[in-house]
Amino acid sequence: MYTRMLEARLLEETLVKRAALKGKKRVVTTRGQEAVRVSTAIELGADDLVSDIAATAGMGLLLGGNAPSLLRGMAKPKTDTAKVLREAGVSRMLRQVDDPEERLQLALGAALALKTQGRQGILVAYARKGEIRSASWRKVLGTAGKLELPMIFVVLPGSGTRKNDVDLTEVCDDARAAGIPGIPVDACDAVALYRVVQESLGRTRGGDGPVLIESVGWPAKAGRNADDPLDHLQISLLERKIVKASWFAQEAKMARKQLVKK
Repeated sequence: MYTRMLEARLLEETLVKRAALKGKKRVVTTRGQEAVRVSTAIELGADDLVSDIAATAGMGLLLGGNAPSLLRGMAKPKTDTAKVLREAGVSRMLRQVDDPEERLQLALGAALALKTQGRQGILVAYARKGEIRSASWRKVLGTAGKLELPMIFVVLPGSGTRKNDVDLTEVCDDARAAGIPGIPVDACDAVALYRVVQESLGRTRGGDGPVLIESVGWPAKAGRNADDPLDHLQISLLERKIVKASWFAQEAKMARKQLVKK
């Protein structure tokens, strides 16, 4: 998991630099979300689909995209992201929809199609905390639960405007009110996220309906040993003596080589 998180981070850092040189002012990235993204995408298969808040190079890489192709396409000042993803070999991501409520409604339709066709795939739908009203969440989640759709809803941390409190798990409350499991997990803890995702995948693939996973952001003063997901996992690996310190430099070197590999 650390390697995949690192690859996504380095890809997007390189993309931001290249885009700036070409006059592109804004590049959407998944920086800070690597633990959530890798844990929820690493076990997805050919029949699985993804509904995301934006098309990013990092997520494209995690879904099997070619890194150099993603870099070339995403760095252009004017980018047709759907075309870039196709050319990079990414075929499981639904087309982007700006309106978050409309995006979730379309995700419900795609998940229903998977179930109706008798396919084994599931749909992972990402949404950012605070972008959708509680009433809308309950309606969407209620529909998903009633139809037992093969979906995993992943709530990303909010804007980080709260400086003195945790990112409260309000969407989990909406999920439970709608009758489906709502599970809060530390957004920085890749291992905890992975365990929850595996349990959720087993439930959903087994036909027991949707699950909502809410990644919770915590403030720096909460006694954490790191607030960056890569740093958090690196410290954990070192403390448990799973790898040596030199291993991280080797992985970074190999990841950078993949950015230019054809």
